[in-house]
Amino acid sequence: MTANSLIGLLLVLAFLPASSPAEWFASGPGRAAAVQGATDRVPQHPPIAARVTRVDRIRRPVEFSNPALRMSGTIEPRAGSLLQLIEIALGDTDVEAEAATFQLVTADDIRYAPIAVGGGAQLLFPLDRLPIGHEMTQILPVDGIIAVTRNSATTVTVEATSMATLAFLYEVPRDATVKTLTLPDGSALALDK
Repeated sequence: MTANSLIGLLLVLAFLPASSPAEWFASGPGRAAAVQGATDRVPQHPPIAARVTRVDRIRRPVEFSNPALRMSGTIEPRAGSLLQLIEIALGDTDVEAEAATFQLVTADDIRYAPIAVGGGAQLLFPLDRLPIGHEMTQILPVDGIIAVTRNSATTVTVEATSMATLAFLYEVPRDATVKTLTLPDGSALALDK
């Protein structure tokens, strides 16, 4: 058992409704339900006030640049795909969530995670180019701040202050019809603009 597995087990056990460690490991009816109940109590993101401000299909490469990281280049769609830009304006809610929880949903209910994030369409940065352990921060002209941090090879956190603009770039099949943007709080914004 690895240290991470042990820590995970202890965290689950800490939330089990039992009065002693002996009860935690007891077998019998209801133990699976107790573990399920423990995981149900994991807090979700608070409700996010947001509205869609821009929805664009992009068939050309998108340029990016970050002088602090000394990186620039272009994001290009693969053959048969295009880039879909979704921009949202936050209301009076701060956001801190995994980038992958901002899912683009197509008409055939296929979900896509963003490939780039920024504080607006002109401020996008590809998530796969952000080095592990590094943060990209943008101070926006709308008095908002966003920070994008790569925590591991598969985990990227997006933080934004209230009133900030967030732009997401997705790669989707050329014939896909976008339907909604699912937010970390579980709500969905219609993309009928």
